[in-house]
Amino acid sequence: MKRIVLAVIFSISVVLCLSGALYAKTFTREYTYRTSEADSKITARSIALNQVKTQLLEEIGVYIESNFEDTAKESKVGVEQLTKQQIVSITAGVTETKIIEEKWDGQTYYIKAEIAVDIDDVAKKVKEIGKDRDKTRELEDVKKKADEAFKQIELLQAKLAKTENEKEKLKLQANYQKNSDELTVADWFQMGYNAEESKEYDKAILYYQKAISINPDLSVAYLNMGIIYFVKRNYDKAIEMYEKVISIHPEYSKAYVGMGLAYENKGDYRKAMEHYQKAIDINPDLSVAYCNMGNIYSVKGNHDKAIEMYEKAISIDPEDFVTFVNMGSVYSDNGNQDKAIEMYEKAISINPENFEVFSRMGKAYGRKGDYDKAIEMFEKSISINPQDSFSYNLIGSFYYDKGNYDKAIECFKKVVEIDPNNASAYNNMGYAYFNKKEYDRAILSYEKVIEIDSNDANVYYNIGVVYNEKLDYGNAIEYTEKAARMGHEKARKLMFESGIWK
Repeated sequence: MKRIVLAVIFSISVVLCLSGALYAKTFTREYTYRTSEADSKITARSIALNQVKTQLLEEIGVYIESNFEDTAKESKVGVEQLTKQQIVSITAGVTETKIIEEKWDGQTYYIKAEIAVDIDDVAKKVKEIGKDRDKTRELEDVKKKADEAFKQIELLQAKLAKTENEKEKLKLQANYQKNSDELTVADWFQMGYNAEESKEYDKAILYYQKAISINPDLSVAYLNMGIIYFVKRNYDKAIEMYEKVISIHPEYSKAYVGMGLAYENKGDYRKAMEHYQKAIDINPDLSVAYCNMGNIYSVKGNHDKAIEMYEKAISIDPEDFVTFVNMGSVYSDNGNQDKAIEMYEKAISINPENFEVFSRMGKAYGRKGDYDKAIEMFEKSISINPQDSFSYNLIGSFYYDKGNYDKAIECFKKVVEIDPNNASAYNNMGYAYFNKKEYDRAILSYEKVIEIDSNDANVYYNIGVVYNEKLDYGNAIEYTEKAARMGHEKARKLMFESGIWK
């Protein structure tokens, strides 16, 4: 159909900014919208902003597709097959449109906007989100509704130009406003999604609320707010959001999973299981619900039932990385380290860039007594995440068990460099210095533990032991008695055996 009402004047410029191995581009477009008699300043701005964003996102999409092709050529492996519409829809949710200039003269609405992107980073996000069918569909649906609203606006403008009946005009104008609102809803939602991706959670909630204020039935906005409140550990508020989703779409299985997670983290396992089961009743192929049920059985010590749930999840989704990791942990806690390692290796074959699975595998090797292999796994974890203080601490513990106290201390120092309030590392350092007979340093390490946690009776006892080795019996008695008064059994026994306590 020939467009006779909407007029577009636009230009584009691309600025290339080099930054190390990555590169950023700034895309700029200008758009002038000539209004119809149905437009107000607000509707004119909604339409102009929607169209300038559409032009920008489609241009960026070309670069994203090109990035996928380059990646495939370089790695000689396939990449996630996404349609152009999906790429544009996801890009809308992970980029921020900045308004540079806008003007309104009653007849035209001029807008100039830009999107600055790191192509590599955006391409990575697009591929990651593209693997999540639900999220891709959510972003697609929002974009499709906006596109459909724009098409309706075009049709309504043409009808309004021909209609002279006042009653019919009022009806068309109401419909026109409704479709204009849909464009604004899409914009607020995309802004909320981008803020959520950037972990600007309060800002994301604000944007989602603005979208909901226009469209109270936008269930995906409530769903995303539920996820944000869950991340913020406000589980009651998360449940409230998920309940709102269900009131709009009673068969939305993902909302039941979210509620289950919230109840699980509140410690209400009965309600959590009820909601996971409800999700499965709606969608029997929902692997995440089985995985989460397995987690609860694991916490309750029913390892056989946990494994059963995990195996069900994997039968549905053989690429379920999280379930393989969790199943490995259950096997490890149950003493079957070989089976645990087998599960971790399967998880690594799915996602070799996750540091935590290497750390867990290192722990399993440690439990087998294979300290060299354990250290190798922890070092792989650290190579992926240099801030992995947990792995440094366990490497230190294994070096300690091997009698290499200098190496152990080096690792424990790295832990407290990353996490200054890690009492466990200071405590371990105290043991290592004690075995090296560097008693003053051992005491300093234990005192750091007390600064972090003054209620640790065992540390007071250990300081007493160190002072006893230094032949400083006054301080030895003082710290041992302190531990005894805190309920430390060995300290209490020493107090009575020594005759200090009657």
